[in-house]
Amino acid sequence: MTALSLLVKIGWRNLWRNPRGTLLTALALGAGLALLLISLGFLDGSHERMLADAVRLGSGHVVIQAKGYQDAGSQELLLPARVVSVAEEFLHTEATKDVARGVSPRVLASGLLSSATNAEGVSIVGVAPRAERAVSLIPQRIVAGAYLTDDGASEAVIGIDLARKLEVKVGSKVVLMTQAVRPPGADAADRAEGEMQSTLWRVSGIFQTGLQSIDAHIIHLRLSESQALLGVPDRVTQIAILLAQEDDSQMVADGLRQQLAGVPVEVLTWRESTPMLVQSFRLDEAFNYVMNGVVLAMVGLGIFNTILMRALGRRYEFGVCTALGLRPRQLAEMLIGESLALTAISLAMGLALGLAFHHYFATAGLDLRWFFKTGFPTAFVFDPIIYPRLSLRRIAWSVSIVFLMATIMSLYPALKAARTELPDALKVI
Repeated sequence: MTALSLLVKIGWRNLWRNPRGTLLTALALGAGLALLLISLGFLDGSHERMLADAVRLGSGHVVIQAKGYQDAGSQELLLPARVVSVAEEFLHTEATKDVARGVSPRVLASGLLSSATNAEGVSIVGVAPRAERAVSLIPQRIVAGAYLTDDGASEAVIGIDLARKLEVKVGSKVVLMTQAVRPPGADAADRAEGEMQSTLWRVSGIFQTGLQSIDAHIIHLRLSESQALLGVPDRVTQIAILLAQEDDSQMVADGLRQQLAGVPVEVLTWRESTPMLVQSFRLDEAFNYVMNGVVLAMVGLGIFNTILMRALGRRYEFGVCTALGLRPRQLAEMLIGESLALTAISLAMGLALGLAFHHYFATAGLDLRWFFKTGFPTAFVFDPIIYPRLSLRRIAWSVSIVFLMATIMSLYPALKAARTELPDALKVI
């Protein structure tokens, strides 16, 4: 123990024989850690923001649909009204009442929307206005007029691109043509299968999300009027559930599956209902890891070169130590100790620098509009201000990676020091 403590003491003193070189080397490695922390923070922050907006433009954190709807997408696959009641009752229990932010039943169908000048195929979304406001982002993206109300009649809300194609504005009248839905098991006497319905609507609001697929094809109608138009009273296509935290998605989905056991439904989390979003996140993470790997490799090679050159420049010193009786293993331990001490200094500097930047941007945010000199694109769908999010798991992972990299880099110079041979090492050039 005494010999080891002596080697540690000697190694620490050796570091400060050249304080400028030691600090520059530590700063370089610390900068690599800081860049890694900042990069991961912005990656998680942007994903969190994208997910928050994506679920509010889609089917929520959890969605309940008729069995087979995810694959087939048939508008004849409908849910009975009692499924809505069961879902609402479950989400108002003591265990889940603080988990859900909103529950919105919807009817989905397709149709043809016509104005006096043009016609366009649309996707019909029948919603309960008050419930939809708590779940969807569209009511917040109204750029003209107002969103649907509970007491209005024959009102429609359409996207801005659709309004331009049809050359309509708030107050204009449009005609919606769609085919009546025949759910499985319906009585043929109640309604002729394939009957076309054509109704007149007034545009009460125009929204803009920035997504062309939504702004050019989506039309929102009141749920009761949509059900009457399609001939499916008391039936819905899906139930969108928005949660306070994404982490609760699986728990809520599992609970709903138990409550609806035996009913032909599928309860999906956002990962299952929007696989393309999950794939885009994975691709983004993979690209980020590759870029961070390149940065760390460049920093690591620079540090490795510095440590190796310092070791090679101390051959005479190692020769003296060997002549005084220091064994090769002890020489290697001394050099590894120096490297570990240098790594500790680097990690402290990197954590201080990285967490300082993270704290600033987590408070003030990074405004992406700084990067657009001529104005921010109007088609941008997500919030232009990104707030980084850095978890303890990310910090521990980053520190471990940098520590492991620095430890591995110290092995070869330590091996070179251990192989110091006499009397060549004592020659003074």
